[in-house]
Amino acid sequence: MTRAEFRSTLQRWCLEDGGANAGVEGLKRDLEFLERELFHEYKVTSHGEHGSFGARLARWIGNLDNDADRKNLYLILAHLFFIGKSEQDAAYRTAYSKHVMQWLMDVSGIDPFQTNARTLLAQELASTRFTEVTDSFGIRDFCIINGIQSEALRYKWEGNIDGWDAADFRNNVLDEDVNGSLRRKNLVLLEDFVGSGSQMLDAVDLAVSLGPEVNVLLCPLFICPEGAREANVRSSAIAHFSFSPVLSFEERFFISPAYDTSEHPDFDRVRRLLVKIHPKLQGYPQEYGPFGYRETGGFIVPYTNCPDNSIPAVHKKIQNSWEPLFLRNSRLPT
Repeated sequence: MTRAEFRSTLQRWCLEDGGANAGVEGLKRDLEFLERELFHEYKVTSHGEHGSFGARLARWIGNLDNDADRKNLYLILAHLFFIGKSEQDAAYRTAYSKHVMQWLMDVSGIDPFQTNARTLLAQELASTRFTEVTDSFGIRDFCIINGIQSEALRYKWEGNIDGWDAADFRNNVLDEDVNGSLRRKNLVLLEDFVGSGSQMLDAVDLAVSLGPEVNVLLCPLFICPEGAREANVRSSAIAHFSFSPVLSFEERFFISPAYDTSEHPDFDRVRRLLVKIHPKLQGYPQEYGPFGYRETGGFIVPYTNCPDNSIPAVHKKIQNSWEPLFLRNSRLPT
């Protein structure tokens, strides 16, 4: 479907829906605004022959032949949550200035109103090692945005889980001296987007295994409900481990395979559509079913890359079968 053909179809839907006060017309205005102001930031399609959001939207709707299915696919976008660059930069700042600082005051017992609070907090920061769970977090950007200049070592847990050695970590990452004293007794694990949290929790388990002398903070910028539940379980059970996300997504941004009485009224229609069209999306890489990895069913799209926890209908490309709206850059070969 061309963009001109889609505009004609969209105009007809608006008229059929009752005009300006109906859902299609309102969504159309919202998406036109977001196309101008935000969607162009999506990195994966910002270069090359992918085309503008409007062109990709027309191709995406054109994946289907049935007019009712096309309209229902379009209406899914009313539930989309797009994280732009400004939002991610703001999350970097909030993670440091609010979540890390508050945690350091809590674990060290600093009263923010005492006269030497700034000096004591600076000492705690000097005893803190910032690490990233995966390279998608972007610890370099985090340090630049927050003016952190003392992190020559930028440790990444991804790729170091297998064969991880506590003694080596204490020596090389926490700066243990010959007497066994740790220069870095505060350990921060940072991540940008967390879905189910499987990879994140592997890193957390190793970090807390260092023992109670190491204070551990897990601070994801954005986290889905399943990952948040798992992290909260550990936080409740382990005294030297804290969990403090910048934004924990509400359930309303996720659709489950089974009906839930508390879900949005649209979701039953959306669920049936996702199951119906999934044969057009079957194939590698990452064949997870209509609701994505671990059936998370997310409607979340960060500007850096669409996660596999979001519904495949939004991000998956199948040659001669399905054109995505926000193409996912997968680490697996196609």
